[in-house]
Amino acid sequence: MSERVTSVAVVGREAPLWLAAASVQRALGRTGVRVHAVELPSQLTEVDVYAASPTLAAMHRLLGLDKQLLFKLCRAVPMVGQRFSNWARNAPPYVIAYDDEAPAGELPFTSYWAKAALEGLRVGFEDFSLGSACARLNAVPVVGEDPGPLSASYGYHLDASAYAVLIKQLALRLGVEIAGSSVREVAATGDAIEAINLADGTRLAADLYIDASGQDAVLISRLASAQFESWSQWLPCNRMFAASSPRMAQLPAFSQISAFAGGWIGQFPLQDRTAITAVYDTAVVDDGEIAELSAVITRSAISGDAVLSALRTGRQLSPWIGNCVAIGETAVALDPVGGLPLHLTHACISHLMTLFPATAGEYQEADAYNRAIGSFGANLRDFQAAHYRLNRRFDEPMWDRVRDVSAPAGLQRKIDMFAARTMIPLADEESFDEQSWAALLLGCGVRPQGYDPRVDGIADQVILQKVQQRLRDVASIARQMPGVEQFLALEQPSPALVGG
Repeated sequence: MSERVTSVAVVGREAPLWLAAASVQRALGRTGVRVHAVELPSQLTEVDVYAASPTLAAMHRLLGLDKQLLFKLCRAVPMVGQRFSNWARNAPPYVIAYDDEAPAGELPFTSYWAKAALEGLRVGFEDFSLGSACARLNAVPVVGEDPGPLSASYGYHLDASAYAVLIKQLALRLGVEIAGSSVREVAATGDAIEAINLADGTRLAADLYIDASGQDAVLISRLASAQFESWSQWLPCNRMFAASSPRMAQLPAFSQISAFAGGWIGQFPLQDRTAITAVYDTAVVDDGEIAELSAVITRSAISGDAVLSALRTGRQLSPWIGNCVAIGETAVALDPVGGLPLHLTHACISHLMTLFPATAGEYQEADAYNRAIGSFGANLRDFQAAHYRLNRRFDEPMWDRVRDVSAPAGLQRKIDMFAARTMIPLADEESFDEQSWAALLLGCGVRPQGYDPRVDGIADQVILQKVQQRLRDVASIARQMPGVEQFLALEQPSPALVGG
C-alpha cells in the first residue's frame, strides 16, 4: 500500500504563504501531516493594500479567524463593490457590486429588465442592484438571519502588511513550523523536487511542495515541464505604482477605479489612510510622471514612500507538476483590477484541499487541479479583459490597441450572447454570476437587442410588477443598512479578542 503524504513544505511570502500553510495545517495537522513554511523576504510595503471579495470570509471562518480583527488590526473598511469611471468618454460611471444570486428556479432578472428596457423603461439596470444602491449611500449590506429574496455581500479593503502579519500569527498558532527565510537552491530532477536547500545550510525535504512565491515562481519554474503563458495582449499594463494619500473624510463603501490614457488608478479607503494603486503601460506613461498624475486624477496629496514594481500577467500552463503545486499568483498572474489576488489564492487553496493527494509519489489529482485552475484563471482573465476590450477611449494608443485585439473565445461568447438575448453563458469554475457580468457589460456599453423568449410567456402586467417591486425593495432595503462609519463602530472587537 502506498504511503500517505506526511510532510508539506510551503515556500512563499505574505498572505498567500500563510493562508496556504494555515489551511493545510488546520485541515490535516491532526492526521499527522507536518507543515513547514519557508518565508521569503516580503515584497510588501506600508503603502500596499488588498482589495478582497466577499469569498475571503469563507476561508476566514474555516481558519477560525474572527472578522473583527480585520477591522481592528488591518484598518479594514467594508467594500460592497468597485466603481469604474472614464473607461468610456462621456459615459457615466458604473458599479460592479457583490449582489447575491437570485433564488433557484427564477428566470434571471436581467431578462425581465431587458424586455422592459426595450419597451421603453428608462431606469438603468444598476438601480435594481442592492449592492450598487448601498454603494451610492455608503452603506454596508448586513445580512440577517432571514436575508429574504434580495441580498448583497461585502468584501474588504485591508492594509496588506498588517493582514499578512495577522495570518502569519494565525498559522503559527495552528502549529505551522517556520523552516527558514531564504532558498539557496531547489534540488530538482525533471519534474520532481527532491529537496530545498536553504541559505542557512538546512536541507528541507517534503512529500508535497506548495509554491506561494508569486510571480517569482521559486519552485515550479525549476521543473522541466513548467511553461508560462502570457496574457499581455488582453491585459496590457506592465507596471504598478503604490502609494498613500490622507484618509477620506467620508469613507466610501467601494473602490474607485479611474481610467486614464495609460492605464487606470485605484483609490482604496482604509481607516487611517487611502491606498493608491496605479496600473499602467510604460510605453505610454513614464515612471517619473506617475506620482504627479496619480495626485491629479485622485485629487489628493500623495504622502510617504511610493513603490514601483513590474507587472506580468499570464498563467502556468500546468500549475501542479509532479510533487509541486502552484497557488495564487504563482499559478495565475492577474491584473489588479477587480481586487482578485486574494480571491485567486483562496480558490487555489480550496481546490488543493479538495484534491489533496491520497498517496505520496503518485499525485493522480494533478490533472483535475490543472483543469480546474486553468478554467478558473481563464474566467477571471476574461472578466478583467472585458474592461480593456470594451473600452471606448478612442484615439489613445494603448486603449486602441487592446480594443482591436481579438477577445478570448469565452469572453467573446459572453459578449455576443448578452448582446443578442441578455444571456451570460457561464462556464465551469466561474467566480462572477450573471448579474455581475451584466453590470460589467452594460457599464461597458453593450446593449442587449433581445431577451430570453420565455419572458414573453409571462403577462406584461406581471413583468411590470416584478420590475417595480424589485426597484422598491432595493431602495427600501438599502436605506435600512448601516453606513460605513456606523458599521465600523459596531465591529470593534473586545479587548479580550484583540489580546488573544
